[in-house]
Amino acid sequence: MSRERPRLAGGDRPVNTVVLLREAFVTLNDRVIARLAERGHRAVRPAHSAVFEHLDDTGTPVARLAERAQMTKQAMAELVAHLERHGYVERRPDPRDRRAKLVVATARGEEVFAIARNLVPEIEAEIERLLGPGRAEALRADLDRLREEEPT
Repeated sequence: MSRERPRLAGGDRPVNTVVLLREAFVTLNDRVIARLAERGHRAVRPAHSAVFEHLDDTGTPVARLAERAQMTKQAMAELVAHLERHGYVERRPDPRDRRAKLVVATARGEEVFAIARNLVPEIEAEIERLLGPGRAEALRADLDRLREEEPT
């Protein structure tokens, strides 16, 4: 994956906490993508995490996926269509509203979830190795606090 940073007036853009959080996510997510590719899931790209991260076990409408991922319905529909073509998800009628369709993971999609879940302990161990157990625990607590904080 590209690690080239955008340039501003001939130099690198300043790095702030939000950029560091995003880049840390990209670095860790790249491990998941690489593991998926090793296991035969080369069609899954980093952008597809927007679908997998926001998909309910019982299925989710495209509009809700888009809202959760903070992207347009059209962009989400393209991601879903790609995953559908490759057998990771399918669209089924919503039993509560027959006019609506739910995006549901297929067995192949469930395999992606399983691979990612099984990688979590390895990633957590790597974070603890790099930061030390106390700092890793503090980082998780701090990130959880930031996630739960209401915007001011």
